[in-house]
Amino acid sequence: MSVIVGLENAVYCELVKEENGKFEYGEVKRFAPAITADVDTSSESSTLHADNGPILVLTNIGETKLKFGTTEIPQDVLAHITGQKIVKGVIAWRQDAVPPYVAFGFTGTKEDGNVRHVWLTKGRFGIPSSSWKTKEDKIDPQTEEIEGTFVQRNDKVFKITGDSSVEGFEEFKDTFFNEVFDLSKLEEGKTEASTSLKKTDSAKTTGGTE
Repeated sequence: MSVIVGLENAVYCELVKEENGKFEYGEVKRFAPAITADVDTSSESSTLHADNGPILVLTNIGETKLKFGTTEIPQDVLAHITGQKIVKGVIAWRQDAVPPYVAFGFTGTKEDGNVRHVWLTKGRFGIPSSSWKTKEDKIDPQTEEIEGTFVQRNDKVFKITGDSSVEGFEEFKDTFFNEVFDLSKLEEGKTEASTSLKKTDSAKTTGGTE
């Protein structure tokens, strides 16, 4: 038994293509220094009554909201995830820009040395919020916060987690963020070469479980 005491390694990649249970993602890139990551998945339940009593509980899982706090999001990353264009360090913010779907990952570190890896598989980010104030005698650093909304892929998967404290995860610990985790690696008798689509220089692919 342990507890998460830290947060690090925020990464992202663009969801380039999604069809027939196969997913093509771009290169995994560094996002921004991690201060906080609040992940909230909505869920509802309803109880069906019959014969003068409750007989069935219906559940529904909805969207996942992410609030990520950081020191500063690099301008090239910010332009990419919000669908804006950056030229020579300048972003001309347009209201008609369409943000791409992306996957977002991070690592929670535990006090016993183990880690909890997380991928949110498909979502879009909004414009980040920030606060500014004048410099005073006491240092008071200003930070940024950005929110994203994440949903399920067409294989119904909206989040993938891996924990190094669980037996069997060791083989994925150092490669979990090389790409969005390929669930076919969990299937007995299958290899990455036999389950993945052809990879290109600009994008990596990940197989579903369908």
